[in-house]
Amino acid sequence: MDSAARSRNGDHVSGAAAELEVRVILVGRTGLDAKLRLDPGLELVRVRTPLEAIGELSDPIDEQSPRACVVIFGDDSQDDPDPRDAVLKGLRLVDPAVGVVGLSTCHVSAESEFDAVVPADAPAELVRTLVRDVAKLRRPRSGPPVSSTLSSDSSATLSGPAEPMTPVVVTTTPPRPFEAEPPGEPASGVGDDVLVGLLLRGRDITEAAVRLLRERSGDPTVEFIPASAPESAATTGTPVRWEGRTLGLLRSAAGTGAGGSLSIQAAWLAGWLRLRDQQEQLREAAFTDSLTGAWNRRYFERFLHAAIEQARLHRRSVTVLFFDIDDFKQFNDRHGHEAGDEILTETIKLLRSVVRPTDRVCRIGGDEFAVIFFEPEGPRHSTSKHPTDVCQIAHRFQEQIRAHRFPKLGQGAPGPLTISGGLATYPWDGSTVEELMRKADELSLTCKRQGKNAIMLGPEAGAV
Repeated sequence: MDSAARSRNGDHVSGAAAELEVRVILVGRTGLDAKLRLDPGLELVRVRTPLEAIGELSDPIDEQSPRACVVIFGDDSQDDPDPRDAVLKGLRLVDPAVGVVGLSTCHVSAESEFDAVVPADAPAELVRTLVRDVAKLRRPRSGPPVSSTLSSDSSATLSGPAEPMTPVVVTTTPPRPFEAEPPGEPASGVGDDVLVGLLLRGRDITEAAVRLLRERSGDPTVEFIPASAPESAATTGTPVRWEGRTLGLLRSAAGTGAGGSLSIQAAWLAGWLRLRDQQEQLREAAFTDSLTGAWNRRYFERFLHAAIEQARLHRRSVTVLFFDIDDFKQFNDRHGHEAGDEILTETIKLLRSVVRPTDRVCRIGGDEFAVIFFEPEGPRHSTSKHPTDVCQIAHRFQEQIRAHRFPKLGQGAPGPLTISGGLATYPWDGSTVEELMRKADELSLTCKRQGKNAIMLGPEAGAV
């Protein structure tokens, strides 16, 4: 969610504690950040509310996130207006294999589905072991309920000096029938819940849907040819249509499957593919600005959190450019909102013409813009210096917008369009989204006070 922060950084943890990678979502104030952050096998995500935890569980920002996940509720998460048990059920619907843990100070009802309770003052090794044990126990399996007790004896399998440990009991129930496989992992015998899991994670369902058709029909030759594929025009098969729109063709070497005709299967597939397209449209609408087509503030904060954590892990830099248009209100008042909209839209076009493919151009409100300068694979040239290169890009954009002629302003423009902004670079100017934005905003305000039409680079980054 918007407030999520991620960490994949840490020291080496030996033995069984490092064998399972787990995504941990901390809800509210747990006090466990420092204890979990140093474990390289744990991806740490922090959110403010239980509803944000559901959103983060259903929509990891990249494909590198571990599939095993544990959600830990902090003390303040109980103040959320949404009933806790309803949130727990929501988490289970998104991922039936998710582990759910509460602090011992949380108000836990007898009917709640917590898998474990951990004291806030528990030693770091115990908390890490507990997280992995809950993730393992929540994995789909057959057999009777499993009970695992962690006590001071647990330290025998862990490296480092032993600490006094508070006993914690973890108990889980056997998985329900539809938990035969975790969502997103289609396999023999699974149902439509697999497709639901993939949709919630923003992944394509086509391969999984075709696999289900083959299993249900008993025909391994069933295949789907998308309408966009070049061979679809020359291929015979059963059309996959939804409301008059052809999405592709379904065909089989056998003609029909044992589980029903291809026309029935095509109708089923069409519904899921239409739902996939609708989900993609909704996801795009949630993260883009409708006027300019730029990424919006929600996307900006989510992406920057992830970029900072990747930069921290690989010892790279991330720079944020924050700027607004000088005297934008004056242009708006004199020429109208239509001209103002043109300025905003053209600004995004100019920005995109100078940034690199991996950079992210965002409109975060009104005439305020932000660009995340990020190279996930590192600099393309060994002599490249991140802050310096970014500064050159920013000033090139500044010159372009000064020279640009906006048709709707005509000859009555009060002068060339100018911008004032600030550049803040991780790690020198800040280590979080909030710190980088605060620094970039301060530099932008300094430019305003000193006469506008300027972009300033943070002094710490500039010195480097």
